[in-house]
Amino acid sequence: MAWKLRLGWDRRVGASEVSGRRAMKDWGSKTVARSGAAESNGPKPRKRAAASRLDDARARMYQELIFESAECVFGEKGFEGATMQDIASEAGVSLKTVYAAFAGKQELYGAIMHARGRAMLEAVDAARLPLSDPIEKLVAGTRAFVQFLFDNRDWMRLHARSRHSWAVRPEDEEAGQLWDEGHKSHSELLRAGIKSGVFWEDDPDETAVMIHGLIRVHVAHALSRDETDAKTVANRLIARLLRMVCRDSVKLREVG
Repeated sequence: MAWKLRLGWDRRVGASEVSGRRAMKDWGSKTVARSGAAESNGPKPRKRAAASRLDDARARMYQELIFESAECVFGEKGFEGATMQDIASEAGVSLKTVYAAFAGKQELYGAIMHARGRAMLEAVDAARLPLSDPIEKLVAGTRAFVQFLFDNRDWMRLHARSRHSWAVRPEDEEAGQLWDEGHKSHSELLRAGIKSGVFWEDDPDETAVMIHGLIRVHVAHALSRDETDAKTVANRLIARLLRMVCRDSVKLREVG
């Protein structure tokens, strides 16, 4: 069963990220102490209900803290190189606390891939939705994809180091479902472009797989050069994608 994460933090990479996680943990501990003191004189049923809500809030806080810490560790070390102790140390909590939130490394890794992957697809779909022209849709979706990666750089590194090929459907059911959705979206876009005469008449399903592979190579290259400008990276990727699928050089110059 997929673990659902509330994705709302504006993440930062580096020492400030670690200190932010520790500050959040400290905030949680102080909240528990203040709430307990304030409710000491209340009726017992209300105290129990409040304590239950407080326990749930604290559990969610630790889940999110551990999730983000794991994302950072997986991004730096990959799945195989990371340990649950590494994640506990990054989060500033005990190993017992990590296992209380997640059953194991595989579950934690899967939760990250699913939550971020879902958010990425939603960002791309939202960018394409108001547009009708296939080339404009391809450009807008690619920009949204690259911007999402740069806004979530830990996941960008994790995604680039994924054990799965982007061009091959993962065996895991949840990851496979996300892959299917992304593949279908690209295939439908390519079919629309072929129908309107702006894309080459190639097999859209096969071309969509080729696009997945091209994007992975592009992202890995940007990471290896430690690039920080999402717009520049997106423009380079868009130019390559359009050269690959677009049959009209005039259109290419207009987009560029």
